[in-house]
Amino acid sequence: MIQFSHVINDPQGLHARPIASIAAALATASSAVELGLHGRTADARDLLGMLGLEARGGDELLVTVEGADEQQVAELLKTTLP
Repeated sequence: MIQFSHVINDPQGLHARPIASIAAALATASSAVELGLHGRTADARDLLGMLGLEARGGDELLVTVEGADEQQVAELLKTTLP
């Protein structure tokens, strides 16, 4: 399992466009990916779940990746998250 923090740099926060990019990037990944914020979590493949986090610019997400390709997925997410 790999965990890392990511501060959202987009002033608009985690909105539809970056959420769609995250889900698309994970389309072929086998690892489970979870985003956490303010005690709530969402599966990174669940578009509505990620929207429900209501992440804003400057918020710090806790990203958890677990699975066979977790290292590659973690590196991919570090470049995909807004």
